[in-house]
Amino acid sequence: MSKSAQQIFTPLPVYKYDISGWQPYTQKATTVNLTTLTIASFNVLCDLYEKDKIATEKRLPAIIEQLNQCNADIIAIQEATPTLLELLLSQTWVQKYYISESSTAVTVRPYGNLLLSRLPFTLVEHQFWGRKRVLVGSCEINGQLLHITVVHLTSDRSQNALEKRQHQLTTILAYLQTLPGSSLIAGDFNTRGNEQEEILTSAEYIDIWQQLNPHTPGYTFDPQRNALAALMSLQGIPVRLDRILLRSQNHNWQPQSIDLFACEPVAGTAGKIYPSDHFGLRAVLKATN
Repeated sequence: MSKSAQQIFTPLPVYKYDISGWQPYTQKATTVNLTTLTIASFNVLCDLYEKDKIATEKRLPAIIEQLNQCNADIIAIQEATPTLLELLLSQTWVQKYYISESSTAVTVRPYGNLLLSRLPFTLVEHQFWGRKRVLVGSCEINGQLLHITVVHLTSDRSQNALEKRQHQLTTILAYLQTLPGSSLIAGDFNTRGNEQEEILTSAEYIDIWQQLNPHTPGYTFDPQRNALAALMSLQGIPVRLDRILLRSQNHNWQPQSIDLFACEPVAGTAGKIYPSDHFGLRAVLKATN
């Protein structure tokens, strides 16, 4: 690994639940054998903006339930807040996971990314500026390394957003290229159309949705279906902001399915409140060796 790549990606502790609560996990990670791997990604909408209109106290339990129903081995969350984290950490089903943050919530103030995994993993992060961070967790499955990157690239609300996204993605890809094994990149790319296609194709990443559902738009941010997306949208146009990408070394992972979740309004809100302004993404991969 190049020295510059090591300098900008900083190791972080991973936490595991035991009888004394959530503790740093310090054991050496061992390989896990799996035939399939399920990954879910969800931008859960923090409550820094339009707080009085988005009913976060009703959304949080719905978000937790949607994530539970995914039954995913790996969960990538964007816009997690300390309040969401506290609720997550109290769930019995979450206590079976390893997680990138503890109750101190340092990396999600005021909001940020979370990585949960049923498999033990090591963790690094890179901080671009302010609260714009990327997480990379690494675990060993079937004797091969798999790196899971949680991204939330800059949105069009920022100046020079396209250039910022390109810089962020270039930095992430350069780091991942230094690591042996396969890689997943999951999260909110804030991209419209194919602006990142060239850089991703040259780095040998496939967009799982495009590969499996090339004729289905797969809008994850849809102001025409989701009242919260309509509230948050700048242009009112449905887009596929959220993606799960795969670079499979030796083709040892094969995408099997990918679908949307959290697409229905929260009960008792007259159809006005959804779990988030985004829909979630859930993909299943099959091990081929």
